Amino acid sequence: MNNQLFLILCWVLASCVSPVSSLYQNEKIAVISAEKHQWTGGRAGVKGMMYIVKLKKKSNDSITIKTLWAEGHNVSFRQSDAGNTITIIGNLPYKNTAEDATFENTQVGAPVEKSVSLKIDPKDNWIEYTVKGSKVSNKINISKFTSAKSSGDFFP
Repeated sequence: MNNQLFLILCWVLASCVSPVSSLYQNEKIAVISAEKHQWTGGRAGVKGMMYIVKLKKKSNDSITIKTLWAEGHNVSFRQSDAGNTITIIGNLPYKNTAEDATFENTQVGAPVEKSVSLKIDPKDNWIEYTVKGSKVSNKINISKFTSAKSSGDFFP
């Protein structure tokens, strides 16, 4: 095999997009990407997780997302459609942990409250959706959320 043919073959293989696993797609939609960003608020100990999921529609059907389940939590979200791409942005604020609690964010006379830690289950990720004209709910799994660093903090 000559070098030119070898280079062309390598370039073609490198430029191919890897297919989405059949676990993370069905006849209506496929998961393109799933990211998570940790955000912190303006006060000490105020934080949360922002989830961004991009889906590709395989038809022109109107799809409505009913539930976003991310890392073992039901996440409130908003959906936006642009062409054949559906973007879901969800926000999961969580309570301060004991080490984050400071004197500044405690009110006078307030009872000491046990905080709930954020327990993450990286294998429990899915989306429930319906197609316009159908009452049947469909479910698609998300392999995992990729942690992404942002240039600034997210404020919900």
